[in-house]
Amino acid sequence: MKKFSNQNIAVLLFQTVSWIGSLVLLHRLESPVLKLGVLLYFCLMMQGVFSLMHDCIHGLGHHKKRLNYWMGMWTGVLFGTSYTLFEVNHHGHHVRNRTAPEIAEFILPGESRIRKTLVYYFAILGGIWWGSFLAMFFLPLVPYSLVRRLNKPGSSMNGYSLSFLSFSRDRWFRLRLESLATVMLYAVLIWFFELRLETLLMAFAAFAFTWSSLQWVYHLRTPLDPIEGAYNLRSLAPVRWLFLNFNYNLTHHRHPELHWQELHEKTDLRETQPSWYRYLMVFLPPVPLPQDLSVLEKRYF
Repeated sequence: MKKFSNQNIAVLLFQTVSWIGSLVLLHRLESPVLKLGVLLYFCLMMQGVFSLMHDCIHGLGHHKKRLNYWMGMWTGVLFGTSYTLFEVNHHGHHVRNRTAPEIAEFILPGESRIRKTLVYYFAILGGIWWGSFLAMFFLPLVPYSLVRRLNKPGSSMNGYSLSFLSFSRDRWFRLRLESLATVMLYAVLIWFFELRLETLLMAFAAFAFTWSSLQWVYHLRTPLDPIEGAYNLRSLAPVRWLFLNFNYNLTHHRHPELHWQELHEKTDLRETQPSWYRYLMVFLPPVPLPQDLSVLEKRYF
């Protein structure tokens, strides 16, 4: 819808100004308290950058296909990754959700408890974002003829790896261009705004932790169903606005055609759990998959 397209352009402009402004303030502010406040805002706002990129992946950022792509690419720049890398991976997520490649919180038969636990905590403590960021430097060097070899079969938690089986030659070329453009733009911004590497590292390390630890908050300990294996979560209104309603993840899985602007209205708020409760669950260690899967039925409170 054109109305949502115009709103999304305005949101992206707001996010861009917030991105630059937050990084500049983190460099110039002297007060640790003010710096902490800016850092918290940066992390919350960047969740919304990911949410807008997510809408673009579903073709919902703008009703014009070309402009939708460029908006998605720019959100990828702000986020620190290739838009096409996330596009291919996310379409796979809607197919693989709550199947073995995306089961993180349960130890499947034959898996090592130690290895599963180490990989799990590496992922939620920032590894998911760092993997997508560092991919910009590594993946463009891989010839398309070798892309499928990047898939490393595993018993679980290998959804990212599986996505390399879905890349077309055109998409791999796009990934290369996006990665190069993002790296070059960061270099220009660092030079123009005289940004210090240690401050950038602090900002994006904080975001890496917050974003990575939120990636499975909607899906952990839910029914093993690609659509129903998700929760809608209640959040404070300002947080929900910055997240662009991404907390309504179950509604999105049921109706991926809905714009983020429609999710709140289409969600039954009685069919939710509080965000803080689900977030604390993220930090529990993986446990063996229960034999009685009925314990995974959703509960609302």
